[in-house]
Amino acid sequence: MLKVSDIHQSFGARKVLDGVSFELGEASLVGLIGPSGGGKSTLLKIMAEVLKADSGAVSLGLASSEGLSLMFQEGALFDSLSVFDNVAFPLVGGRVPTYTLDKDTQESVRSKVSEILSRVGLSKAAEKVPAQLSGGMRRRVALARALVPRPKLLLLDDPTAGLDPVASSVIMNLIVELYQEYRPTTVIVSHDLRRLIPIVDRILALFDGRILFDGPVSELESFRHSLLHKFVASRYDFV
Repeated sequence: MLKVSDIHQSFGARKVLDGVSFELGEASLVGLIGPSGGGKSTLLKIMAEVLKADSGAVSLGLASSEGLSLMFQEGALFDSLSVFDNVAFPLVGGRVPTYTLDKDTQESVRSKVSEILSRVGLSKAAEKVPAQLSGGMRRRVALARALVPRPKLLLLDDPTAGLDPVASSVIMNLIVELYQEYRPTTVIVSHDLRRLIPIVDRILALFDGRILFDGPVSELESFRHSLLHKFVASRYDFV
């Protein structure tokens, strides 16, 4: 059980999160929506313990061995490392290049990284560096890096942002496939509601630093708050 309790966060005079609270059960698949600049990325970073909130608490409900992964919106790949070593990074505690590891560890890491690169369609790009890849390919590398340790908690910050429809479908289909395979608790931030809403079980809507809606997708259409309704109607198929 993941529990977020009364999170407040400001940057200077700007209040970004204003008392955010919710709980997620094991194997939840949740969409986090809201307008740009509304605090969604900040909330994910606080949940991932990358950023410390001004006040409030997050209880991850994880054993230390289970772990979590955060896929940053901008990818956050290491420009000087190969695709292979970028993906291997969470498996080896940053001890890259991987050829410096002992033989048994190298073999284990190579097997896991090769498998996930195959799943995201990047086996032939393993020795390239990020600058040699398209935006969609870099996004798939970032997703592979988040998935390779098979985390119990997976936080994905707008994984299809800026991608064309074909690349977006590939990414979302892969997320669903791997979720169904081992069922991590997953939170997906996305503005691409046409692809997000059909795959998640629950929606959290963050507006003006607060959770405006928290419920199953089936109740989203009947929730007639003007801000949320206009936001969703402009990106999805209900009016």
